[in-house]
Amino acid sequence: MFGTIWMFSDQIDDEDLLFAMKDFVTIKLAREYYEMSYNAVIHAADKAGAFYKLHKKVLISREIFEDYLRKNGKDGRRNYVPSNCYC
Repeated sequence: MFGTIWMFSDQIDDEDLLFAMKDFVTIKLAREYYEMSYNAVIHAADKAGAFYKLHKKVLISREIFEDYLRKNGKDGRRNYVPSNCYC
């Protein structure tokens, strides 16, 4: 295995390994894998700067996109605290 993925080999399945080998993913594949809506994927990829366009094909850099999701969460509001929360 490559990188540090071997440290989590007991927690991942074949689908995760195949996905980890891809540098770029389509919007459809990102929607299915991350279980996000179309608009959420588009918004997060745009905010992350992970879009790459080849003619009509739109690809998302998996590394940049996952880094953004780790820092900000799926909805982009990881550090968001509602105004009515007395935390």
